[in-house]
Amino acid sequence: MPRVANPLTKVRKRLEPCCFGLANFKNLPKDKDKPSKPDRHLSFYRKNIPIQREIVPKVDEALDLACERLGLDRESVHGFVLPDPKINAFCRDGIRGNAVVFVNSGLVEHLTMLEMAYVFGHELGHFLTPLALNTVSDGQGGHMPASMEDAVIYRQLEISMDRFGLVVCQDLKVACAAALKLQSGLSGDNIQVDLEAFGKEAIKGFVRDHKEYYSEAFASHPAVYARIRALYLFSQSEDFHALIGKSGGRPHAEVDADVHKDLHATLDYYAEKLMDDALADLNNALAALQVDHEGQCQLAHYAVSPRTPPDEERIRSLAGDIKKIPEKERGAAVSAKLEELIIECVRRCPYRTHQHLEAVLAKLEKTKFHPIAKAIADGFTEQLVKVRSS
Repeated sequence: MPRVANPLTKVRKRLEPCCFGLANFKNLPKDKDKPSKPDRHLSFYRKNIPIQREIVPKVDEALDLACERLGLDRESVHGFVLPDPKINAFCRDGIRGNAVVFVNSGLVEHLTMLEMAYVFGHELGHFLTPLALNTVSDGQGGHMPASMEDAVIYRQLEISMDRFGLVVCQDLKVACAAALKLQSGLSGDNIQVDLEAFGKEAIKGFVRDHKEYYSEAFASHPAVYARIRALYLFSQSEDFHALIGKSGGRPHAEVDADVHKDLHATLDYYAEKLMDDALADLNNALAALQVDHEGQCQLAHYAVSPRTPPDEERIRSLAGDIKKIPEKERGAAVSAKLEELIIECVRRCPYRTHQHLEAVLAKLEKTKFHPIAKAIADGFTEQLVKVRSS
């Protein structure tokens, strides 16, 4: 029996220049398009208002335009309107073979047809780019990035999705208007798209103390200022110009480099500092524990990353604090503190921590402290598995 070509392969090849960072088609799972419960979407027709020309013409026109400009078969794209005043939309995940998108009534009431087309382009981008990302419960019935490291990839994915949206609406001002309405909850009568004025004010919020960004470092979406900047930069690119039938534009690598700079300046830099703090605390604690057990440690054993070098003064202080704990209570107190540090590394930088501990263990292999360090590393792995499976 001849092999049937996957229609999405051609679509992805054409749209590949929209991908940014690690959020690209090369990193998709192998079974990304294998139908899973192919009829699952049918139940939504019983429970929701379907998007069709006879019922919601403006919304249907926007969805048709998004499918046309992305190259998707409209028959495989199912859209529904939810009775919710919040200005929001989402693509239902876990339904391979069919794209299922929902828009809230609040979005329909506030956005123009082209602005909705931009949003549909963004959401259908999620259908085209089903990355296998690590998530944990957000405690409110939803999910959030499993760590600060995972959140960085999430934010790169959202930049890619915004580019799909721009390819659909083909108008920077329209895309930015949609972004501002989504952020503010305002309608067109109450908001003007003055990007220069918005940028001057928005940039005031980016302070220099990285500790202020703890919660934001888990954000799945970049700041709206960074997203609008990224849209502007992509609109100047040769990739975007080619996709809408124009010539010229800035090189792909040059544009992506500028977007990375913006993401770094607005959040990623601060997230990296928070990750550095967690890993440095664990690294110094390990060295202090070796001092407590053996009376000394070689700093070179813990110098495995230029971002988190061992702090000799801090190690001595920590070792002194351990000595002050009564011997009967010492083991439990040290274990509790190590667990606290490990949990923070799991939340902030699990991949870097795993690599770091592997490198430290290799250097400690011939020391008496190696079995203890190995047990601590195993404790980190157990905590990581526990968090990811919860």
